[in-house]
Amino acid sequence: MSAFLTPLTGNKYERGGKGFGRFMSFKVFHQVFYSSAHTQANGKATKGCYCYDPFSKDDNLVSVGEAAGSGAHRFDCGITVLMQKPLADFKEYFILDGKDRRYNHTAEDIVTAVMDHFLIEFIQRKVPKHFSLDIMGATFNLYDYFHESLSIGGSKTEVLPIGTEQIKFDFNYFKVGEDQAKKHRLYFYANNRAASDLENISSGLNDKPFIETVGPNEKKYYYLVAVSSDFFRSSQSRDRITNLHSKVNFGGKNKSIKDHLIAIAKQHILEIEATYTTSRRAKMQSQVDHLIAIDPLLRRGLGGGTAADFVKKRSITETREQLASDLFVERFRRKFDFTKLDENASIEQLVDIVRTKIPEDAKEALAVYVAYRNHVIQIFRELLKKHDDGVATEDRVHQLIYPRYKDSDEIDYSSHNLWLLDDDLAYARYISSDRTPHGSARGKGEFAHDLLINNDNELMIVEMKRPQKKGYNATKEGSTNNPVDQLKKQIADIRKKKKIITSGAREVAISPDSMVRGYVLADWNDSLQSYLENEDFTITKFGGQMAYRYYNTLNLMLEVVAFDRLVDRASNRNEAFVQMLEGRSNYDRKTKGTLSGNE
Repeated sequence: MSAFLTPLTGNKYERGGKGFGRFMSFKVFHQVFYSSAHTQANGKATKGCYCYDPFSKDDNLVSVGEAAGSGAHRFDCGITVLMQKPLADFKEYFILDGKDRRYNHTAEDIVTAVMDHFLIEFIQRKVPKHFSLDIMGATFNLYDYFHESLSIGGSKTEVLPIGTEQIKFDFNYFKVGEDQAKKHRLYFYANNRAASDLENISSGLNDKPFIETVGPNEKKYYYLVAVSSDFFRSSQSRDRITNLHSKVNFGGKNKSIKDHLIAIAKQHILEIEATYTTSRRAKMQSQVDHLIAIDPLLRRGLGGGTAADFVKKRSITETREQLASDLFVERFRRKFDFTKLDENASIEQLVDIVRTKIPEDAKEALAVYVAYRNHVIQIFRELLKKHDDGVATEDRVHQLIYPRYKDSDEIDYSSHNLWLLDDDLAYARYISSDRTPHGSARGKGEFAHDLLINNDNELMIVEMKRPQKKGYNATKEGSTNNPVDQLKKQIADIRKKKKIITSGAREVAISPDSMVRGYVLADWNDSLQSYLENEDFTITKFGGQMAYRYYNTLNLMLEVVAFDRLVDRASNRNEAFVQMLEGRSNYDRKTKGTLSGNE
């Protein structure tokens, strides 16, 4: 005999292979038989049956009769394999029914396992169309079984600089149904043969299958990526590539060739799955916006950029908690390291630090206004208390935060205390207090926002309620007892006009794409909580009482914040600045300095 006739190469498969496949089957089964068509030395086509004997002194394929082996092969090429008598360590895996059944898997599970083993061969189209598997009388055509769930996802070529050369790598993308795959995977192959284990690439891509609509049905699938290149060198056993681990610099990152190729493959998939990528990034951006709304100091973690810029640099699978952690870390990377400041530093040294080391958006918080701010905080706390007439007034609180009936065309940042809400608001582009959107005083039947702040393509409107106010009621539209409806109507009017007008008649355009943030500042009580619950707000006590809800049509994030939360957070922020300026840590037991506003 000169050769076995098989379809694997399109012609014939010559003897002389290392026999790894036969040897592995013998480690599971006691008996392994083969029958195949083959050619003789004179070119004559014949058929034969064989038993695999790894301990034979001569050829490990020993000729046997058809009846003693796997029977006559029924086709002109290909092979029939009969595996019998599982060894003791594996016998229980093949008991699929009856009282001795230990595992719950079925014949279909065995089919799935076999397909998983030959997955790369299926992808490379090396598997014959008549690849049948019989398991205890049940027949499965693995070729049909697989290709029903397979579709082409695309292909792309990339070039990596390795040494002094520009090396080309080919990427081929396949979509495999979720029944045939459980994760997104990648493999490398050289010389048209798989030469690596399947790499799980789900992390940082998508832990779940992608989904596409096919007619009336949804198709769920995972990606399988095949990466090939003439650069690859496989081991002698051809089961791994030996030159994947050298480090190269590409895209500003120094890491192994393997890691670069996996990162490129993930980026390609995100480009192919543009709808998923856009939706996921938008969700992450919304989460970043909400985190900053809850804790405005996190805005500094953006480093002067936008939430969209920040999200682009993050993994597509980052959770809300991971985004919060990243913002926190980035914020502190941009701050001066006060641990290096001598506790006996002079005022001149502190002034020099403020002038040369502290970012612009933090200068005001760390310089001469620290003591002034503590005084304002003390006044704020007093205004929230009851007075001789039994109530506190909204007007006094409003006047403390920002002068009424004024806007930023008339006064500068030194004349208001918007830092009580958010330090970044001190330098907003446009601020208006107790004025209408068209810049004039309130006319009969018109509304006037308590505060309107336009800053970096983001509009903020604040509605302040009288301290100790009760009697909230959602049934009275436009009423002061229905602040949510008040804000929604104000914002709807601005959306309709697409602009606001300053006191100096200057028009400020409000883009339809700009998010609007609405804030209601109020004392928290049972009446307010019940009102918000009925309005379907999410309520949280983390860091103080607050609630929030997003209105999609208005592109409005509306938050209700307790006065106590507002003043406590302002006090905590200022106390941190006090400690820095006085050279104290959070852990010492020294008497508080004269700058501190805490009692």
